[in-house]
Amino acid sequence: MKRERKAEPRQRTNRKEDKNQKYGRLMQKRFRIIAVIFGVCLAALVVRLAWILAFDGDKYAKAALAQSETATTTLTAKRGDIIDRNNVQLATSTKVYNLILDPKVILYKEDKYLEPTVALIQQHFQIPTEELRAKIAENPNSSYVVLKKGLTFAEVEQFIEDKKADRNVNGIWLEESYRRNYTYGTLACSVLGFTQDGNGIYGLESRYNNELLGNDGMEYTYVNSDNILETVRKEPEDGDTIRLTLDYNIQAIVEKWIAATQAETNAKTVGAVLMNPQTGEVYAMADSGSFDPNNPRDLSHRYTPEQIAAMSDAETTDALSDVWRNFCITQSYEPGSTFKPFTVAMGIEESKIYPTDTFDCIGHEDFFVDTPWQRTIWCYNRGGDGTMDVKGALTRSCNISLAQMSQRIGVDIFCKYQRKFGFGQYTEIDLPNEMSCEPLLYTVDNMTVLDLATNSFGQNFNTTMIQLATGFSSIINGGYLYRPFVVKDIYNGNNELIRSFDRVLVAQTISQGTSDYVKDCLRSVVTEGIGQAAAVEGYKIAGKTGTAQKYDKTEDVYVISFIGFAPYDDPQVVCYVAIDEPATGDASRFASELFHNIMVEVLSYMNIAPDDV
Repeated sequence: MKRERKAEPRQRTNRKEDKNQKYGRLMQKRFRIIAVIFGVCLAALVVRLAWILAFDGDKYAKAALAQSETATTTLTAKRGDIIDRNNVQLATSTKVYNLILDPKVILYKEDKYLEPTVALIQQHFQIPTEELRAKIAENPNSSYVVLKKGLTFAEVEQFIEDKKADRNVNGIWLEESYRRNYTYGTLACSVLGFTQDGNGIYGLESRYNNELLGNDGMEYTYVNSDNILETVRKEPEDGDTIRLTLDYNIQAIVEKWIAATQAETNAKTVGAVLMNPQTGEVYAMADSGSFDPNNPRDLSHRYTPEQIAAMSDAETTDALSDVWRNFCITQSYEPGSTFKPFTVAMGIEESKIYPTDTFDCIGHEDFFVDTPWQRTIWCYNRGGDGTMDVKGALTRSCNISLAQMSQRIGVDIFCKYQRKFGFGQYTEIDLPNEMSCEPLLYTVDNMTVLDLATNSFGQNFNTTMIQLATGFSSIINGGYLYRPFVVKDIYNGNNELIRSFDRVLVAQTISQGTSDYVKDCLRSVVTEGIGQAAAVEGYKIAGKTGTAQKYDKTEDVYVISFIGFAPYDDPQVVCYVAIDEPATGDASRFASELFHNIMVEVLSYMNIAPDDV
């Protein structure tokens, strides 16, 4: 009985060992199955790869190449030139280079590219190595970091050669660009304007930006049917060239005498417009508030460094706007006595006054007598000019005589002709920011007899230089009001004429007979009246002076002016000059002398033969 009990535990242990052995054999069987499956899959994959390499390799290689990154470069178009009427270059664009750093490429093989590249850049462009290393470290994933702008070919020529010679110089390249250059600096700056980042910002650069801009080209890569990566280049189309009506020599003459007058009078602004009264072409347009369009944001010629540093952003913007403005088309003022020929012209044309009519001046004229609104207007000659005819009234520039003429003309006719001559209207000159002055003119509904009287001699309403010069041209050319313009022709990049501008008749203001009579009156202003300082020896100069008190008429500040023309029998040039707030000297003579100095040189330059005086 005892032996049987000892045998029982050994039997239980044997059964456990059998169970473990069976589990091990099962796991081995499963492992062999998995190994077989894995081997089969691997074999299938190898077979598939072999198949792809043998039969579909080109297809997949092309797909991979087509989806890879390719370089695309913009090829900047050359901005079109601006030239004067005689093809003198006033503005052009010269090719320059920007130095571009590519840290991503340099760091791709830092041990190979970094030192040679940094050394070459430092050698040719004197950029400290510490600065270069910092830029590379700060922009590890960038392919475009600008190091220098506006380099000339002379500055990069040797760098290009040295870079080619060292294959370890990488991650640095030159980007082609253009820099706008104004050949004669400040000349005609208020007309030309300037550019910023390749786009016109002011003046003609802004007005004709689309024509000047051109179309950029492109260089890009693609995969052809033979699985080869090719480069395609679409050449840029250069901008159009604009030829102006301006004449470089006339513009230079005008600006020279404007500067001299500015220095002598210490005026706020001196301006001048010269144009062809038979076409509307502007020969010159300038004012004393010039700037250099090559560096248009420089205020150092007007303000001290301390003043500039103290300016807020808003004050700086206002200061720049004042520097850039074109006084001749954007600034309005009362024209004064230069408007008197217009009053005479409308009165004669409408048969409201006649050359033989006489007018009495006792030095003043009262309006709204015996009413609370009674007002008195005064003549320049407080003692009175006595009795005179129409020509005498214009010759002596008598305010009272003109006021009396206006009462015969009447509000309806006066307002009609004032606008017919272009006052209060846009002339539509092809320059931006022109002022119209329409809100500053009276209408038939709100003009009183006193307003009519003061308007008749150029007070109590505003105009611009271009408005008055354009209207005056119609008075002395037979009555034809032409639109003023400064762009004559446009040529494409191949120098082919694509557009030409000619005179545009806007209105017929007066008849030839009226024009001839007013010219005769204007001639007497220079021969017998207060415009004698404007005379040019050998020429029958005719014109009119103007003096207008500014603001509320209590301050002793004026705009003085003179407008005239030559030759007398066949007017070819109208010259209008204005001096805003002269501060010193005998102000009344400065405008006539400025006209004289300009016309002496311009008439000679234009080969206009002297009159038989």
